[in-house]
Amino acid sequence: MISVGIRLTDQVFPGPEEPIAVFPGGTENPKQILDGIDKEGVAHIKRIILNRTANVEFLRAESPSRIWVRLQNHITDTTLTFREPFPLKSKLEIRKDGYALAPIDERVYRRCRIIETENENGLIQIFFIDDATTAWVKSECLAIMDEHYMFYPWQAIQISMFGVYPSVVDHSGKLEQLWSIQTCNKLSQILRAFPILRVQVALSTVVFNDYAKPIPVKLFGIPPGVEEREYHYRAMSISQILEGGLPMPAEPEEEAKDDVDSDEEEVLETGPSVRKEEVDNKPPEIVCMDLYDAAFHEIFDVAERDQIPTEPLDIHCEFPKDWKESDDAEEEEKKEKEEELYSKDSLTVKLEHADWDPRLNKIEMMTVKELGEKFRFSEDDKEPRIMLAVEGRCTKSPYEWYARPIVKTGKNKREENVAWGTDSDLREVDETDWMLYGNDQLTSVAEQLDTFYSNTKNRKPLRTVEIQAMMQEKRDVFAVCAVNEEKANYTGEWQRVLIVNCDQFAEVRFLDSGGRDMVLTSSLYRIHEQHCRFPPMCLRFAIHGVSTRLNSGREDGKWHSNEIARFRMCLREDTPIFINIADIVPLPAPMDKERRVHMARHVLMAKDVSYMDETRSLLDRFLNDEDSVNAVRNPELPSQWPPF
Repeated sequence: MISVGIRLTDQVFPGPEEPIAVFPGGTENPKQILDGIDKEGVAHIKRIILNRTANVEFLRAESPSRIWVRLQNHITDTTLTFREPFPLKSKLEIRKDGYALAPIDERVYRRCRIIETENENGLIQIFFIDDATTAWVKSECLAIMDEHYMFYPWQAIQISMFGVYPSVVDHSGKLEQLWSIQTCNKLSQILRAFPILRVQVALSTVVFNDYAKPIPVKLFGIPPGVEEREYHYRAMSISQILEGGLPMPAEPEEEAKDDVDSDEEEVLETGPSVRKEEVDNKPPEIVCMDLYDAAFHEIFDVAERDQIPTEPLDIHCEFPKDWKESDDAEEEEKKEKEEELYSKDSLTVKLEHADWDPRLNKIEMMTVKELGEKFRFSEDDKEPRIMLAVEGRCTKSPYEWYARPIVKTGKNKREENVAWGTDSDLREVDETDWMLYGNDQLTSVAEQLDTFYSNTKNRKPLRTVEIQAMMQEKRDVFAVCAVNEEKANYTGEWQRVLIVNCDQFAEVRFLDSGGRDMVLTSSLYRIHEQHCRFPPMCLRFAIHGVSTRLNSGREDGKWHSNEIARFRMCLREDTPIFINIADIVPLPAPMDKERRVHMARHVLMAKDVSYMDETRSLLDRFLNDEDSVNAVRNPELPSQWPPF
């Protein structure tokens, strides 16, 4: 979807003000701009992009073209609000479009973006990205935003009323389509009357590559006192209220009186007859149209601009000199722990026991021989084979896919049950039981890890310099990683990983659930010796004897996206797969100068895959000549068989 949007917007629409992804051109796929600070020192923070109906709360309305809202489950008041004690450092470098922390209230800081650098009055314009408010401040009050907080998206979301246009007016002797101040004030009054707003994202034939473009929506208000199950049919159209077709919901008299614009008060004083005459002769300020494609939705400016203040508020003048960075008791405890853990003269950790030493704690990878001994499916088979469950969500290409061996036990083979720490006897009757048992194994290990590492006493950070030092020594570095909540729901919060690369971020391979990902180095911790006693539960495979046809000219051997989609469909994950033990060999470890993306350590190469309920193998399906995206045979890739 993003690629389509980028190609269209680059050719038909103006260039993006704040791109979501970069488009290299040619046959390359778009690459999303990552959060954090890039190599040029530029900070990036993603925004939330709505693509369906959502219930939100109102923040601010600049005009019907630019309205700021926030999801009801936002984290502004908890994770993204900074009060004492908290480590804050004054920000010295002021860069346009950079990020900082700024006071939004007395001794309360929140995230902001620098919109304009110093003007003639020495003021900087900032925008609070979680509250959608603008302020003019002195640079002395700003604080540095730690990169950790750049991985939370903007909590404020900019939307635009779809199908609502300003009428053409005479502005300074020139006919223009601009929003009047009266219309903007009226819209704010209407939106404040609703405790909850409901946005329905308008469909578009173009996916725009621009965070700064407001999301076109149909906007509805949920009247006070309405229960959630009634939202759908009790919602009131904001455009119809603004146009005058629907009445506003009732609100307290005092609030209504405060929101009345001064211009309206003057009209009321002239008497009913004058007001009626003005209304009758006044042309409509807005025009509502029934539109269906948001691709060509237009954004209109406001007729008058806000005045720039000459003096900032008191809280925006300087950084609090007596700001308390830490709690004294907590700081003392932290210092004692650091002195106990680290030596002053070395990077070597002063551990009370070798059980936590990352240089000694190694997870042994299974050899092909061990696979055959421990996980042979049936002794009655003429050709020994193993049964596995595919982790389809982790499949990246025919040269990188993941599967978990499923323990199949029989008489006098109870020892196989404890291969991964499970001790239950198994009497499977069909493939469903085998798949469920394999999943139970993964869940059991995840619970063990979660129970152990959820205790803060068992979490010992693994520093970046230590990781890089061990990798320079050509060591495998193993750790436990704290994963995000979405992944944790399925595979546990704490997972065993093999660190593949470590720089600003760490690339890790999940040893039990499968797949690779980029994680923060701060999420990596030392693994205890007891969790290194059993081998990885998920193995990484590459299919031998095939190569890309659509990307045949590429030197790096990268597969085309259509071929990857075809392979994922052919590699079934709804039923166990079987691989003959004789058809498995290790893929040679990559050389230092190896650039091919599929070359990695601890990868197994398989000749083919068979299924219990199919006569056709994986390669029979994948190399089908009748399909336009079939691969081609190549006995040299990803490596010769057997490898030399």
